[in-house]
Amino acid sequence: MDDQRSHQRHTRKEDAYLELTLDGKQGDYIQKVIACETVDLSAQGLKIYMSEPVEQGLITDVLVEISGQEGRFFLTAEVKWISPSGDDGWYFAGFQIFEAENTDYESWAKMIEKRDSSQLADQ
Repeated sequence: MDDQRSHQRHTRKEDAYLELTLDGKQGDYIQKVIACETVDLSAQGLKIYMSEPVEQGLITDVLVEISGQEGRFFLTAEVKWISPSGDDGWYFAGFQIFEAENTDYESWAKMIEKRDSSQLADQ
């Protein structure tokens, strides 16, 4: 797979949760949360390690909990790709983060920008 990233990635293992709305058998909707773990992150993307496959193209809510002072970020993202991880029943998925209303996109982007700046200063 060619690397088409437009933003610097940071390897970071953090807790993440996908909130899915699924069609129920009786015409209703079922809310489901999948606990995951980030592999790397950028201002507009996430690579996530997860125990269940999701559909490519799915737009979903993602909650990322960053340890330390940075806190929790509620984001909206689209599944751009998904593939088996090599661990039985586990997957890697790439998500594109969108700027959307009622999300923490702006504070997320500022947090990543701060990380980018501090990494440049360390070089």
